[in-house]
Amino acid sequence: MKKVIYTLLVLSLFAACSTRKTGVTNRTYHRITSWYNTIFNGDVALENDLKAKKQSYIDNFSTILKVEPINPFTETGEGSMISSSSNQPSGFKSGGFNPIGQMMGNQQNTGSQAQGLDRTIEKGQKAIENHSMLIKGKEYNSMLAEAYLMLARAHYYKKEPFEALNYLNYMNSTLVKNRKENQAKVYIALAKAQAGNSFEANEMYDALLKTKLKKRDIKFAIKAYSQFLIDENRYEDGIEALDVAKKYNKTKYERGRYSFIQGQLSEKINKEQEAVDYYQMAFNKKPSPELEIKSQIALSRLFEGDSVAYHNRINFLKKLTKQGLYQSRKNELYYAMGISSLKMKKEQDAMKFLQQSLKEKESDPQVRALAFQSMGDIYFSKPDYIYAGAYYDSAVSRFTDPAMKTRIAAKSNSLKEVIKKYYLVKKNDSILTVAHMTPEQRSDYFQKYIDKLKVEEERAKKELEKKMQEVNTTVFATETAKDGSSDFTSISTPTSGGKWYFYNTSLKQTGQSEFRKLWGDRSLVDNWRISKQISSLDDLKNQLLGQEAAKNPRRFEVSYYTEKIPQPSELENLKKQRDTAELSLGIMYYDKLHDAKSATSTLEHLISTPPHDPDLTLAAMYNIYRFNKEKNPDISKKYADLVTTNYPNTRYAENILNPEVDVFKSKSSDAVQFYEEAYKKYENGKYTEVKEMSAQALEKYPTDEIIAKFSLLSAFCDAKLGDKTAFMDGLERVAAAFESKDEGKKAAELLIFFKNQEKEKNAPQPQQPKTPEQFTQPEPMPANQQDFNLQNPPVNDKKSVDSKPKVRSKVGSMD
Repeated sequence: MKKVIYTLLVLSLFAACSTRKTGVTNRTYHRITSWYNTIFNGDVALENDLKAKKQSYIDNFSTILKVEPINPFTETGEGSMISSSSNQPSGFKSGGFNPIGQMMGNQQNTGSQAQGLDRTIEKGQKAIENHSMLIKGKEYNSMLAEAYLMLARAHYYKKEPFEALNYLNYMNSTLVKNRKENQAKVYIALAKAQAGNSFEANEMYDALLKTKLKKRDIKFAIKAYSQFLIDENRYEDGIEALDVAKKYNKTKYERGRYSFIQGQLSEKINKEQEAVDYYQMAFNKKPSPELEIKSQIALSRLFEGDSVAYHNRINFLKKLTKQGLYQSRKNELYYAMGISSLKMKKEQDAMKFLQQSLKEKESDPQVRALAFQSMGDIYFSKPDYIYAGAYYDSAVSRFTDPAMKTRIAAKSNSLKEVIKKYYLVKKNDSILTVAHMTPEQRSDYFQKYIDKLKVEEERAKKELEKKMQEVNTTVFATETAKDGSSDFTSISTPTSGGKWYFYNTSLKQTGQSEFRKLWGDRSLVDNWRISKQISSLDDLKNQLLGQEAAKNPRRFEVSYYTEKIPQPSELENLKKQRDTAELSLGIMYYDKLHDAKSATSTLEHLISTPPHDPDLTLAAMYNIYRFNKEKNPDISKKYADLVTTNYPNTRYAENILNPEVDVFKSKSSDAVQFYEEAYKKYENGKYTEVKEMSAQALEKYPTDEIIAKFSLLSAFCDAKLGDKTAFMDGLERVAAAFESKDEGKKAAELLIFFKNQEKEKNAPQPQQPKTPEQFTQPEPMPANQQDFNLQNPPVNDKKSVDSKPKVRSKVGSMD
């Protein structure tokens, strides 16, 4: 009897193994074995992969946070494009599943060493291969819903949305009992969005959220939908969707995170008060120390209030620095205090808090970079461009957000160009101001400077003596504690072996060496530990301003300074150099730093000087008109009227009256012929005549593009005539006047070359150019006029407000 029973059980088991029958035994057997043998292991591999990604994920608070750090909703990108003519995923056959089909693709890895997503795909396909009960187009093994969904998720995370869609659609169309249908629909929407089909994804979400869902499914769907809306820049809808998400996701972390995101979205749509409310809500939920601190930084960024509110805010942030959870993020809290002070225009407070932030231990490189940037902005506004540039460089080295890093790096590079012009203008201004003083005024001016210098040096001397006295006191106290007496006779006489540190030569030298290794060479200044670059930056500034850093024995004599004043014959060249540089500086402010205010004030100062060359005045007026056309129409109109009234026959006036016509691109065959004649004279060595012809060209063809060639040719004539100062000044003018043209670029290159050559002339083996003649030879006019590039002018500067070519200063009487 027992044999019969065992036989029947064995036969039943074999019968249950069949995938071609739909009995209860068959379905139960394959549902259980498919889960425990394969699907479970694949699901574990998938979850472990996601867990590892989540643990290494770092939020980027400079952008809108993701709804979930590592989740289906955060994975974006294009999938591998595949096509299938059937409604089955590739790799299926009519009777079942082919594990070596196309779906394996490059992921064929049947060995036990497969890991992560590849292992998930391997296990899912194995489950379908061994346990699919596909009969007449219907799948009766309900557990395969887990397999199909797992495979779809794995392909989705691998950014293969079309593979994922094939599995999901096949799953929903074949399974007789599908308990994962709604979850699958969410992944269908996600995969469609990942594939770039936002319209169908949105329709899928709309239809899904209108149906009655289980709590588990609605939690999942609303978070996915919220991220979809944010990715589509539908910020107001995203805020509403996150309100719904908070109803179904009730942990403190989730609610705090969603509130923070709502604050970011509100900022994007300029609803600052709503943003403040959301950030405060995020802080109150106490989701995590990082989110709480970032909420406070955001609240400081949006701070508005009177002095009482400011005082309360600073005190509140100071209290947070003393709380245990925030001890490791004190630098971020001090940064928050700094930007609150900036909002209240309390610059001194802001610098104090930002410097304290930089002293504290770094907790977030991005916040450290923002603190450097804020310090740079403060110095930029003074303006103190040397220090601003140093802080910007430090910010670039710490930024983790690529977009912000690129933006501040571009500003830093542009600032380096501005620095050279700015300090050249300041230096020449100082020289010209002193040169035009009476002898009495000059003596009084330098005597005041000398008196100030004496006071500073005396103060530094007293500080040194005070510090030395502190060292003596400390050492004396230490020796007394060791010896038990106050007898310090043994250290009263300098010897090489005394107990006092500074009388022990060996110890002193060792200490100095170690100090330099750690701190480098330092000046005796306050806060020397945190001011590692201060002395070098001050030296650089003094060098740019023409001031000597070294202590000259005659530094307290008035005659030492008056002897350095240039002769009257040199002052005119200084004035021309200064005017050209200031015009270039004003244009740089606007075109490179987008600072219309500084650009306008710089050119207004140039006009008030006034320049010897009236063409510089005209160019300055036109550029002020250009800078302010959009945001300051009154200023723009004032200078437009000045140009059209005082210079009615110039191309600048024509451009103002007819902005739709680009008058800067006109050409003339007569001008080309005139240039050919001038160039032949240049080749024959008639440089004085060529300069006269260049001046005539500026009067006869003021709106012609060939003026750039004439201007450069005139500068080369100065070089041939041996007038180095005029040559360099001419290159400066051409580089500034025709910045985007080939002639302007060549002039700029030559300026750099000759300045570098000047620096290297005293080197033991100066580097010589391969072909020196190329640096002093202008571009000849091609015999064929069609070769002359008048038909293809330089591309307009995209940063110009009016989308016209850059307006430049001119040589002689360009207009």
